[in-house]
Amino acid sequence: MGKTLFRIDEGILSAFRGVNIGVLLGQDVALGVADESLEAFKASVVEEAIEAFDSDSVTSHPNVRSWREMYKAFKTKPGDYRPSAEALLRRAIKRRSLPSINSAVDTYNAVSVRHRIPLGGFDLDRIQGTIMLRFSEGGESFTPLGASEPEETYPGEVVYADDARVLTRRWNYRDCDETKITEDTRAFIMFVDGSVDIPRESVESALGDLESSLRRFCSGTYTAHVANSEQPYFSTPV
Repeated sequence: MGKTLFRIDEGILSAFRGVNIGVLLGQDVALGVADESLEAFKASVVEEAIEAFDSDSVTSHPNVRSWREMYKAFKTKPGDYRPSAEALLRRAIKRRSLPSINSAVDTYNAVSVRHRIPLGGFDLDRIQGTIMLRFSEGGESFTPLGASEPEETYPGEVVYADDARVLTRRWNYRDCDETKITEDTRAFIMFVDGSVDIPRESVESALGDLESSLRRFCSGTYTAHVANSEQPYFSTPV
């Protein structure tokens, strides 16, 4: 077994029985701005979302509803802090487009909208130690994407964190600035967040779509895994 890159804490597995987290390791990737084929992919995903919903009916989707219930479970008001898939879906419908950041982030945003499941990722070379999905004890420093001032977590909040810092607040609400994926990134780790009410098969479908799309738009080599109570960790290949 290689180095353990990710682990779900026992407390999370106990509190949220049945959770499945898709994990995708990408190495030797080549990132840049979205080309015409990626922009077409993004546009098709947005068009499908517009046909399926208006901004007020997004919460009718079972994946969105399940994540709203998950947020309530760790004392986060989903109306104030929307789960990332819901927020991105609403934004795509309202603006009739997805943001342009870089080929990797644009790809996982499009896959998130298509599957209505939260996705996120980090530059692996900026990660220190093992990434844990765990409860915060509160008072941990966190610098959101694009922010100049840090904020602090509250006790009982679910976070992704490595050995040095909190990487994502409120499970998937917002990522930190220090480990964001940029055009200089050469290796990343991405997550597909399956709530307790989202079947493993749905997580696997989104994970497979993510991998095939990243192969198309970012090249590289990939290793995928679904972490859950049966195997709550992900390690690099031997």
